[in-house]
Amino acid sequence: MSFTMSVLVRRLGRLRGAYSTLLKLNCDSDNYRHGLLGKLIKRNRSTTSATEINGPKIEEFAVPAITTTGTANEDDVYDGPKKIPENTYAHTLFLNSLKYTNTVMQPNITYAYVQNKEALQILDRDWSTMTSAETTSAVKKLSYNLYHNGNERIDPFKYIKVFNELNTKNLTNDDLMTIMRHLIPFNKNINYSKHVSYTDLCTRINRECIIRFSQLPKQKMLYLCDITYQMTPKTHQYSSEFIWHSIRNIGNKPQKLNPQELVQVLFFLNICRRPPINMYELEYRLEQCIDDLSINEVAIAALGFFKTSTKIKSIDLVKNIIQRTINEIDVVDTVSIAAIVKLVRFSMTLAESKLFSQLINVLTPYEPKYTLMTLAHIAQACGRSAIYEKELVDKIIKRLNKEIKFARLKDFERFLYAFCIFNIDSNNNIYQKVIKELSATWDTTRESEIKRFPHAVSRIMGYLATQNVYPINLIKRVMDPVFVNKICRSNYQYLSREYCVLDYGLRIEVPEYDGPFLKSSICSFLEKKYYEFADSLFESTRANTLLTNVLVTCQELFHTTSDVLTIRALPHFATHDIVFCLDEQNRLVPSSNFLSQFESSDIKRVDKENLNNFRWVALVIGHSGLLIRRYNTPTGSLASKIRQLAIIGYTPIMISHVSWDALKSAQEKRNYIKELLFRDIPSKLSNTV
Repeated sequence: MSFTMSVLVRRLGRLRGAYSTLLKLNCDSDNYRHGLLGKLIKRNRSTTSATEINGPKIEEFAVPAITTTGTANEDDVYDGPKKIPENTYAHTLFLNSLKYTNTVMQPNITYAYVQNKEALQILDRDWSTMTSAETTSAVKKLSYNLYHNGNERIDPFKYIKVFNELNTKNLTNDDLMTIMRHLIPFNKNINYSKHVSYTDLCTRINRECIIRFSQLPKQKMLYLCDITYQMTPKTHQYSSEFIWHSIRNIGNKPQKLNPQELVQVLFFLNICRRPPINMYELEYRLEQCIDDLSINEVAIAALGFFKTSTKIKSIDLVKNIIQRTINEIDVVDTVSIAAIVKLVRFSMTLAESKLFSQLINVLTPYEPKYTLMTLAHIAQACGRSAIYEKELVDKIIKRLNKEIKFARLKDFERFLYAFCIFNIDSNNNIYQKVIKELSATWDTTRESEIKRFPHAVSRIMGYLATQNVYPINLIKRVMDPVFVNKICRSNYQYLSREYCVLDYGLRIEVPEYDGPFLKSSICSFLEKKYYEFADSLFESTRANTLLTNVLVTCQELFHTTSDVLTIRALPHFATHDIVFCLDEQNRLVPSSNFLSQFESSDIKRVDKENLNNFRWVALVIGHSGLLIRRYNTPTGSLASKIRQLAIIGYTPIMISHVSWDALKSAQEKRNYIKELLFRDIPSKLSNTV
């Protein structure tokens, strides 16, 4: 009993902590803190009046409570940094800043106490015959009753009639706006907002707003967009036609937006995720006014670009964002650092990688204040750029071990992607911890999450396979045709490349596997989808330039172009390898006819051919995209390729772009190839970080 009470007390403490975190969001010097909780407690007078949109009237309600999403059991207690949804964080920042006073609806500080008896009488009235003023008064009373009678709320089903019969067309403009404000408490309560009748009412109001308010002045339109956002259920916010049309009208002239209006426009674009305007113009405007924004406002703006899948084209702007984050790292909140890192990962080129590495170094000491979700985004960005910082990775692994029951599938996916890139040793216990967690919760606490995000599980299995970790019990589930069909719904276009990696990896490295494989037709389709582009060998990329140079050197070395070939012996890897066959005297053996018998989707095994004492050499190109920066060691994918080539009979030899670029003359390059060919070095090629 005492343990149960202890858990309850700690949970109540976390709720208080989450609330206080929202009220203390770090803004700029013009921000102020609203004592929302205190104001609610002190309310003891009743005033009701329809508020016009012209002024920043305090006509809203308290910030919604934060719920911590997790799959842990009831006995598990989360004691990490407070989790705040991105949009809640952004909107709370607006509420706490004086700069947004004219464009954001502030919390209500007045109310009327309406008992359930009076509310039930209102609900029983004939709403179809009520005047605009009567409808407005009734909605306000129902709103006050809902918000201030938390312990004895009326059955949500009794509101369905009201939501269905409320005639939006007969309302005056002012009354429509007032009703929108007083519908917000219904949206804050899932028991009411989940009903189709409520979402239908929001849709009807959206249409009325488009008809009536499409020509409002800029600030008033942003203010009404904010009310619409607060009124609309989360699952329908992205489809708000009024917000979409309003942002299109406002955003088409970004030069007329002040810095805060620009941030709000980008916030609503993050909500809609369907950019109706030229995002490049917004990028240009952001670059102009970025110094007038706090770093956390910049982060909110970053979400607008990232959630609309818009890369930042300006290298200077990306560098500016990274440098600002470095300079102000002590005031960057966990949600903000995640937003910035996501946009940088999405937009970054080689030009920004050095500066991004500095950011990773700077943020490492702040790891304890970041949520696991934020760390997952940081890890993914590091993996994407192949920037390995041992101290940070060690801290991330430690945190994941500690909070594994609270991690989402998407977190596992991002972490394992990074561990795969960094080629974290397969003996590291973090892999088994993830496997154990998924195995224990597949049919219980994570069942619904797996049904929602089956593609995440398939990618997790692919990343594990890359590291030579094959949890057979989970793999059989993922490879089951029923599960595969859940992901793609008979459209194989939606299957990720990790399915290819997993299927071929099983065939090569787990010959005893007795579970289902992909159909050969699916494998062939995926191979063409993800790897056929690599057949354009002479495409102008640094990787293909390196491959071509090494190929020419080998052809010069052997004085032939016929039996020094570029193939993909492992069809689940995109880059070609240079393959040739040597006899016991290290003379070139004809191999074209033998290799030509394979289809592009076949594993080109030569292990049986070694009975003739032939040595099949595969020169594996280690271009910059396949090596960990500064360490110049193979990424997990490249190490996996080298490992699997050896299994199917080849002698894999890695040609690092670092070593190759240091060679100046053609003779030096030929000598380098000779040295690699005629000494035993495979053991040096599969080292891990």
